[in-house]
Order: sequence, then structure tokens, then C-alpha cells
Amino acid sequence: MYRLTVHVENPSFVSKEQVMIGKDLNNKPIMKPKKSKCIVNTISHSGMGTLREVEEKLVHLRSVHKIAKWKEGVKKGEEMIYLSYC
Repeated sequence: MYRLTVHVENPSFVSKEQVMIGKDLNNKPIMKPKKSKCIVNTISHSGMGTLREVEEKLVHLRSVHKIAKWKEGVKKGEEMIYLSYC
């Protein structure tokens, strides 16, 4: 099974509902997520069995989002796409 992770350029913010998961030593509430507005700058898809499925998913992501590129270092100019086998 393959897992595809892509970094998106110009990420968007989404509002999420915060849930209290407990209290700390000072009796302050611990919330998940920490803030109600969260940034979505990575998109991950897992459970793909073949490289063809990965390529199809990547084509779809490219049509919907602009993929971020490395700004410095050895990978400068390359797209931030990660593929792992799990």
C-alpha cells in the first residue's frame, strides 16, 4: 500500500470545533485542536495499491491545487511530493 503526501501552495484556513480533553496541572482546560482556525497545507491519501492509483490521485490534486516547490537547498525548484510504502 502506498501513501501520498503533497504540500499545497497558498493553503486555506478551516474552522474546526474544539473539544476539551482534560485539564492541566493549573486546572486550565486542554483543548484539541489548540485553535479553532486551522491551516490545511498538506493533503495525504493512503491505501493505494498500485503506482497507477497514485498517479491518478496526483493528477487530480494537480488539477485542484497548486503544489508547493522547494525554495532552497538541493531540491530547489522541485515539487513537495512524498510517496511512502506502508
